[in-house]
Amino acid sequence: MAWTLGEFSKIETDTLRKSVLDTLLMEANLLELIPWETIGTLATTVVRYQSLPSVGYRKVNEGFTESTGKFEQKVETVALGGLDIDTDKAIARAKNTIADARAIQQTMALKAMAFDFNDKFISGNPTADPEVFKGIRLRIDDVFAEGFTEQKFAANDVDTGILNSQTTRFDYIQDLDKLIYAIKGHSPEYAIMNKKMLLATRSCLIRERLLTYNTDMFGRQIDMYGNTRLLDIGVKADQTTEVILNTEDTAGAPSGGSENTSIYVCKFGIGEWLWGIQQYPLEVEDLGELQTAPKFRTRIDWPHGMADVDQRSMARMYGIVPDSSA
Repeated sequence: MAWTLGEFSKIETDTLRKSVLDTLLMEANLLELIPWETIGTLATTVVRYQSLPSVGYRKVNEGFTESTGKFEQKVETVALGGLDIDTDKAIARAKNTIADARAIQQTMALKAMAFDFNDKFISGNPTADPEVFKGIRLRIDDVFAEGFTEQKFAANDVDTGILNSQTTRFDYIQDLDKLIYAIKGHSPEYAIMNKKMLLATRSCLIRERLLTYNTDMFGRQIDMYGNTRLLDIGVKADQTTEVILNTEDTAGAPSGGSENTSIYVCKFGIGEWLWGIQQYPLEVEDLGELQTAPKFRTRIDWPHGMADVDQRSMARMYGIVPDSSA
């Protein structure tokens, strides 16, 4: 059975582990819907269709021409994620703090971990950093190179803001539909963007009465377009650099431009679309006081990564100008 971290959190009985899961889910909304497969190893092989068999017709008293579908394999690996959270014994036992010092350190560390997951989900590049997993930007580049050109395309107008006029709004909504229809089944769970892009999208959809609402597992209002959730992926752990920049260039490079940005859509499902893999489920352990220093340590250990098996499980539209500029 596929489990998301949101489902694990609902049934978790260990108080410490549940607090960790809830903090991650609060800060990394993606984790609410990503299903996780426990593989028990550091790598797994996935098999996907390479080509389908040819179907033919025959004359009376003749046979069919034999044809066999072909498969291809690829290896997906996990990255050894986690962190140690240390709190000095003197600070932990101080009576004049506004809250429990270890709890505060844990919350801060988990926020950083959640922001880092958001960043790696989009831009993880194991070629540049072998310790991370591959994000969807490079995965989409890979499927585009394989000939699935609908999975990555430029917006209709890479120079004019989508809020410039009714015409540019309509053009943008058509582009957004094109992006959604690039996903098999035409119903991706998420449309992932930055804050400026989300606000511009909300403005377009509100004016055309196409924006609807739902709630997440914490009761927070979320924006919807059809069955697709609109998500601001937020910032990196430095709290200032956005995961998806507004300075992409018109050709889709993640930086080097002045006003363009991207939207990513994806569909989740273990063994079918895009999903998470983990060597084992997230573990949280209170190690108590260290022998080498008067510090209390909490360890969070989670070897995880991503896997995909269908080239139409994710797509990207780039070159969008999320304002009213001419």
